[in-house]
Amino acid sequence: MELENTPQLLDEKEVAEYLSVSVKTLRRWRFDRRGPSYAKVGGKLIRYPYGELKAWVDQQIIHRNSKENL
Repeated sequence: MELENTPQLLDEKEVAEYLSVSVKTLRRWRFDRRGPSYAKVGGKLIRYPYGELKAWVDQQIIHRNSKENL
């Protein structure tokens, strides 16, 4: 996925591609409340704000030298 032209709101397919997971996995994460934050547009359409997605990915990084990870 080309990041320069990334829209502010991404659909499930775009997010799944960005994260290299299936749409099914993304849906399971959403159901389990453990995936990235999302918005319901019009009460129905699932969209992921790019800034929220990027922040969620950044939070997934494990730093080997951190005492928090012991």
